[in-house]
Order: sequence, then structure tokens, then C-alpha cells
Amino acid sequence: MSAERESSGGLVRGLNAWDATLLMMGSVIGGGIFLTPGDVAKALPVPGWILAVWVAGGILTLAGSLVYAELGAMLPETGGTYLYLREAYGALPGFLYAWVYYFVYNAGGVAAIATGFAKYAGAFFPALAMNREVFRVLGQPISSGQLLAAGTVLFLSATHYVGVKEGARLQGVFTALIVLVMLGMILGGAVSSAPVPAHLGEPAPAGQALEGVKSGAPPAITLAAFGVAMVAVLWSFDGWNQIAAVAGEVKRPQRNVPLALVLGTGIVTALYVGMNAIYLKAIPALELAGVERPAEVAALRLFGAGATWVIVGAILFAGFGCTSANIAPGARVSYALAADGLFPRPFARVHPRFRTPSFGLVVQAVWAALLCLSGRYDQLYTYSMFIGVLAFAAAGVALFVFRRTRPDAPRPYRCWGYPVVPALFVVGSLLFLANTLVSQPRESLAGLAILALGVPVYFGMRRAQARRRMLSAR
Repeated sequence: MSAERESSGGLVRGLNAWDATLLMMGSVIGGGIFLTPGDVAKALPVPGWILAVWVAGGILTLAGSLVYAELGAMLPETGGTYLYLREAYGALPGFLYAWVYYFVYNAGGVAAIATGFAKYAGAFFPALAMNREVFRVLGQPISSGQLLAAGTVLFLSATHYVGVKEGARLQGVFTALIVLVMLGMILGGAVSSAPVPAHLGEPAPAGQALEGVKSGAPPAITLAAFGVAMVAVLWSFDGWNQIAAVAGEVKRPQRNVPLALVLGTGIVTALYVGMNAIYLKAIPALELAGVERPAEVAALRLFGAGATWVIVGAILFAGFGCTSANIAPGARVSYALAADGLFPRPFARVHPRFRTPSFGLVVQAVWAALLCLSGRYDQLYTYSMFIGVLAFAAAGVALFVFRRTRPDAPRPYRCWGYPVVPALFVVGSLLFLANTLVSQPRESLAGLAILALGVPVYFGMRRAQARRRMLSAR
């Protein structure tokens, strides 16, 4: 049924391998690598451990990419994680994930990235600052920065509305630009001379960023501290699996989806580790713990004042491209749900000219824009992170399920390192879940509550589907 709905009057396979790879990378490279290194250094204020945790995050993400590469090649259709959970465990688990994903996880993430883009845009244009109030709605202040974030969501959603290729190509341009800037900073920093004296930068002198740490005495590194740092690292890698949701629009998906996942993850990991090496060259580890925008400080010390504006511009490119890349998958998941009769039928509507899930894109755009204006996106996104990682673990287990229940299914790509690699991914995801549950119990339980709200919705959609079948049979 899925193959039919995507071949006749439905979605079209318009993305080549390069488009898919840039879409995967664009979903990941947002503001994380430019903002979270300070948080990582607070937990692990030792250079070797800082690089180690970024490498570990890349390895865990690569393990997940290898798992999704087999799943995506085996089931090369629209839906991604929803599709894998549905096929492995049944319709209800798949629906519950997709319910949270569409309305909370992805929409909240899009709003968060767009707002981050708007905050940095305020550095270039003060009139667009987040604290510049324009008007009020029901007592709620609306700033020019919030309007910019909402407008960005609406504009980029429009580019995806007029065609999957058009939206992906625009996003790909910005992703390619940020990759080139990061490569330039890594290569330039590697050959540059000693940094400019620290007093020209913003952060406090080395040794003062962390209280209780004596200068010259290496801080104790604990497993808990490594786990805290890993949370920030994995947040920076978030979005790596988004390309699986649009597999139904990728040419030669059995080849190109695994290629985009594995190649994209490898490139992003190399860029992230390289950027952190440059940060540490310019900023001592103890000092890095007190730096909110390490890329700008490192560029200032290594290349001079003019380079900081290049970095700010690059962060704008990253935010713009990442917002765009994360818009595409959400509407594809709602499309797959509706095509299976588990969501209102308009979500399965495909635009007759543009061949995109137009209704799902419009609803998502309006909802994410409203989240930008409300300022509540961070809470929703935090609540759903627990569910997102739980779904990753379940998808990893699904690989073992399919190997047992569908041994003869076509597998154009088989997960390298099976069963060790998928087991590593599942165990790593479960450890992350345990750490999140301990460190953020309220947010995790709120996420589970949102998940539970989908149960009555699911059975309601099932009853509506049964009624439609009865009426059509008469």
C-alpha cells in the first residue's frame, strides 16, 4: 500500500544522494556546536576528556546511523522512525511516537532553532533584537526577534511547500556555506600561530571559570560528569535521523539513504571534533567552561576582530539551514499517519502540482510560528527529548526484531558490525534515558504524560477509520 501511494499521484522521489546528505547534515548543524562546548567544559574541564566526549558522541551517533541505514534501505518509504516502530511493534507504538514527534518534538525543535537564528540576527540588526517589544497580544509582549523567528518558519515552510527539491536545494546552499566556514576555521586555526593575548577576549581569566578548582590541579572526572557532558554533545548531534522520514522522496533510497546517514554523520563528527580542537587551542579548558559563544572568542584570538563577524554570519547560515532541514520531516510523518488512517485525512493530501504534503506543512508552519511567538517552545522540546531517545532505542531493538521475523526481507544494506553496533546504540540510548530520568525527572515524566495523551486520540482515529470502512462497504 505504501509503495502505491508514493508512486501514483503522491510524493515524488526528487532528492539525489547529495541533496539527501546535505539535508541530513543540515538537520544536525544548527547552533549546538557554537553554544554547547562551554557546557561540556563545565562538566569535563580537561582538554583530552572534552575531545573524548565529542568523539564518543560521534561514535554513538554513527552507530545509530548504521542501524537506520539498514532500516531505511529495507523500508525505503515515508515515515522514518514511525514506520519502523509500526512494523516492529504495531500501530499503537508507532502512532504514539508520531503524535509526540509532529506536535511537540519536531515543532518545538523548529521553533527553538528559528528563535536561535533570530537571536543571532539581533547582533547584526539591533532593531530585530529579542528584547525589542513591538506590541502585546492578551498581555503577552511580542518582540521583533520573535516576529523574525515566526516569519523565518513561515518563509522556509513555503519553500518546502512548492517542492521537495526546491526546499532541499535552498537549505543545501546554507548548509554547504556553514560547512565551508567550519572547514576554514579548522584548517586556518591548525596552521595559525599562538593566540592573541587572552585579555582581548570576553571570558574570565583561566582558573576563574570553575569555582573550587585550583590552578594546576587536574579536576576529578567522574562517570556522572561524563554523562552530563554527553547530554550536551548528543543535543548538538540531534536531528541525524531526520532524513529517514523523507526516504519516500529520495531517488534510489536503498543506496542513497544509507549513504546520506553514514557519510553525513562522519562529516559532522569530524567537523565537531575539529572545531573543539580549535576552541581548545585558543581557549584554555578551564576558561572555556565560562564561555557562552566559544566560536567568536576563538576566532577573535586566532584571526583578529574581523573574523568574529564571519563566525556570527556562519551561525546565522547554520540556524537558517537547520530550521529549513527540520521542517521537511514533520509533514512527512503526519502524511504517513494519515495515509494509514491514523490521522485526519487532509494530512495525506498531496499538492497536485508541487507533489508535497501541503496540508501537513501548513499546519506545522502555523503551529511552530505560534510557538515562536509564545516563547514556550523550549519546555515542549525538553519534555519530548526523553520520548525521542526512547524511540531511538526502540528502533535499535527493531533491527533485531526484523532480523528474526523477516530474515528473507531484501536488505540492500546490512548494518556493519551487527550485532555489536546496534547493541551499542541501544545500550547508549538507554543509558542516556536513565541519566535524563535522574537529572530531569519532571521533564521526563511530562514527556511520558504527553505520550499518554495520544492513547485516546489513537483509539478515536481507529473508530473513525472503522466507520469510514463501514460506510464505504454499504
